[in-house]
Amino acid sequence: KENEMKITKLDKPYPAIAIDDFMSPALLRAAANSYPNSDWEGWYTYDGNTSSNMALKKATRDRQSIPIPALAVLDYVATHFDPAEYFKDYFDIDVDVFPDLGYYGAGMQLLPERGFLGMHLDTDIHGGNKIWTREYSAVLCISEEYDSSFDLILHDGKKTHGRVPYKFNRLNVFKCSNATFTYKHEYESWHGIPEPITSGMLRKTLPVFYWSKNEAPKGGRRTRAYFKDDLKFE
Repeated sequence: KENEMKITKLDKPYPAIAIDDFMSPALLRAAANSYPNSDWEGWYTYDGNTSSNMALKKATRDRQSIPIPALAVLDYVATHFDPAEYFKDYFDIDVDVFPDLGYYGAGMQLLPERGFLGMHLDTDIHGGNKIWTREYSAVLCISEEYDSSFDLILHDGKKTHGRVPYKFNRLNVFKCSNATFTYKHEYESWHGIPEPITSGMLRKTLPVFYWSKNEAPKGGRRTRAYFKDDLKFE
């Protein structure tokens, strides 16, 4: 329940919240321990450092490949958390959304030691449903170990930036920028984990993405993630 959870609000660089003690720690531990080894054939590996793929991480690609304990946690988030309720109250953002229970682009994710995720904007259209627009990213932290290299960095694309610390059983949620949304202060939702993960450590997360539906495909939309390595941090 909300009154039993600590909620931190962040308006700049752009709207985001962090919810502590989100769910049963025991179930999270089961999910974390269900992660396969790094050589598992079910992982999709991002191993590039180019303008189109500045990431070294592993992820699942669909619901069918996710182990049952991790899938149970993802389904709990998707069926018990509605970001629209929080962001309407805290930021006056009124967008009706729904989760993708197929976990396209989400699901089970792993940054291994020396892994990283460069600063990027996510695709804002769904790969399987071209009239779906990405609205929110909700990322549940499930590693009990912690290092500052795990922290999520947010940037508005201009000069304002912030850090959202990683913490076991914390749900980090942010409002994605897209071609159909405007806010009281203009921003683009750049984010990443650009510092390589400390040797000997694994950063595990279970993200759920939330979408809205347009009547027809919209122009000016990103069809894939866009990476950038020259954002200014002052």
